Amino acid sequence: MVKKGGHDSLNRLIWMLQESLDILRPSQDKFCKHSPQCPQPLAPKNGGLVCVTIDSVEYCKPMCNKGYDFQFLRRSRLYETCGNITGFSWTTQMVGGQTLAVCEPSETAASGADSAYFPANSSCLHTLAFSEPEQLNIFLKELAEQGVDISNHDKQADCLMCGY
Repeated sequence: MVKKGGHDSLNRLIWMLQESLDILRPSQDKFCKHSPQCPQPLAPKNGGLVCVTIDSVEYCKPMCNKGYDFQFLRRSRLYETCGNITGFSWTTQMVGGQTLAVCEPSETAASGADSAYFPANSSCLHTLAFSEPEQLNIFLKELAEQGVDISNHDKQADCLMCGY
């Protein structure tokens, strides 16, 4: 039970926490080391991007949180790339060049590969806090399985960005 006047205090606390998150979230992306020639990719709201750099090419895999799915089919399009081979622009089909995917509310996750969704008991932010290396390793394994030589993987550029 909330004490008298507690409702107002709770509302102020919620507002202060949200304001703090709004300030901190953009700073989170600055910890990611992106190629200076490539536009910084935008993580989808209600999801995120797992990004690695190999041989000066940036690879980013869009992922959606539980309860969301991609705007269009991505089963055969696990990741997007940016580097010299792409003219330093992202291979995205989205207009604008920085948006790699959109995660929309959906009862079922059917448009992407199984690994393109955060675990049901998690979210992008939870994964960022507790299991980022696991998602990075899954993505590197997927790239290797698709024939990408990961031997020149720049571990310092590994990154998970969450949309907001």
